[in-house]
Amino acid sequence: MGFQMKDIYKKGSGLLLGALSGLLALSGCSDNDAPTPVSTEQSGITAVANGADWASSKGNFKLGTRTVTNGASAYVGAGDTLTIIGVQVQGADTTAIVLSVKLEAEKVGSYRLGNGTTAEGTAYYLTRISGDALQETKETYNGGITNGELRITEYDASDYKVSGDFGFSMSAPGETTYTVVAGKIENVTF
Repeated sequence: MGFQMKDIYKKGSGLLLGALSGLLALSGCSDNDAPTPVSTEQSGITAVANGADWASSKGNFKLGTRTVTNGASAYVGAGDTLTIIGVQVQGADTTAIVLSVKLEAEKVGSYRLGNGTTAEGTAYYLTRISGDALQETKETYNGGITNGELRITEYDASDYKVSGDFGFSMSAPGETTYTVVAGKIENVTF
């Protein structure tokens, strides 16, 4: 019986050494043998909010009835209204940018963000994300969205992606004024 255990040990160690040698040989493969990624396209939203860099975070987030996937998502709703949402998480600080415009027939172009009859859409900077936070922000800053513009540079209806740039400011008496500039939307899916 002792002799058989010794033979099993020798065979097992031989198999283990063979497997390790194969792994070492694989690690010597060149980068040319590595698979090519399907897509290297970046997606998300970036901006400068009140002087600080802002970028959508990786992950899925809930904002009211919407789920924001991969940090930024877009939705086309009733009346051809495009809503773009980005969420940033930094430690315990969660913020969101919400842009919403009624699309023109050609989709690509500039849209004035603000309140009143000349505005084609709205924009909000949220200091926390929830359906209640969005509603509270809309009520608090009602009439205080100014100097806003969303420019859609690409609208791909077949791949469901939108890109563009934006900027806006939002103020209300007794509240913090938020200025969001240098905003970029890159391949956000809807």
